[in-house]
Amino acid sequence: MKHLLLLLLVVFVTGCQNENRKNVQEKIFIELGGEEQYVEMTGASEDLPVLLFLHGGPGWPQTPHLRYFNADLTDEMILVSWDQAGSGQSFIHNPNPKNLSPESLVNDAHELTQYLKKKFNKEKIFLVGFSYGSVIGMKLAEKYPDDYYAYIGVSQVISVPESWDVSMQWLKEQAQQKNDTTALRRLDLIEKKDSTVCATILNCFMSKYELVVKYGGTVYDTAIAKEIEKAETMYEDYKDYDRFEAFNYTSARMDGVAFTTDISNITELKIPVYFLGGRHDWNLPSVVAENHINKMTAPEKKFIWFEKSGHEVPDEEAGKFNQTIIEIVKEKSR
Repeated sequence: MKHLLLLLLVVFVTGCQNENRKNVQEKIFIELGGEEQYVEMTGASEDLPVLLFLHGGPGWPQTPHLRYFNADLTDEMILVSWDQAGSGQSFIHNPNPKNLSPESLVNDAHELTQYLKKKFNKEKIFLVGFSYGSVIGMKLAEKYPDDYYAYIGVSQVISVPESWDVSMQWLKEQAQQKNDTTALRRLDLIEKKDSTVCATILNCFMSKYELVVKYGGTVYDTAIAKEIEKAETMYEDYKDYDRFEAFNYTSARMDGVAFTTDISNITELKIPVYFLGGRHDWNLPSVVAENHINKMTAPEKKFIWFEKSGHEVPDEEAGKFNQTIIEIVKEKSR
């Protein structure tokens, strides 16, 4: 009888504890840099580790993608998706933010980090930077190492000029193998910065990007490409969102800085660093990031290849990506 009563007491106490561990499900606007910006926080419990995801572009929100492909993360951590100024719900809410620069994005992310640490009573959080978000992430990790358990760079940007050269060489090889004379002529014009394809730095990037897409150097699997399109349009709050309007606006406001970025001077981080790269990413070839991490100094560093991915690693191999992030978070939050 005593054992039965004890068992019932344990069940009751455990039930009360679980009841007190509230699910986290918030979609709110937070003031960052003096302006309201959209932040989405999702997790099975407020006691879980916190992971801040920095999307790319600039001006290309990842929130719908994270909902669609990466919801498994929310069982093991509080996943925070932030639509940066000039992006997503932040852009819809305020299509002309007063502050929009590489520096303001880093400052806003730092401010958001402090907000999250205070809100969830955490000494540190985890940081993921994807594509251009990895530029913000590397700068944060270098400047504020005490805020983060680890930094995870996905499709990590190091030197866009170097990535450009590697990408162009790959495109030439593809066009030559396929005897694609039209593509070879286009590549020659791009190299010469001819005004018909390179009137602006954005035009130049898009001219090359179209060829990278043509040869499967962005999304490796065409079936996944369709899933990505579905993810971007299936949610009511992003259904009518014009991604290219925001991307073009942000690019213009930031003077095309994303296409000239070089952070190869960041060679030391005081926290563990992981780079996740797609084997078939020829938009920002992952070999550039792999070469860089090999030269870096950090308490722990690792490059993880995704063999069936192009640039969109979190979407293209969502299962492996989710498990990789979960393993890192579990190990480093012990």
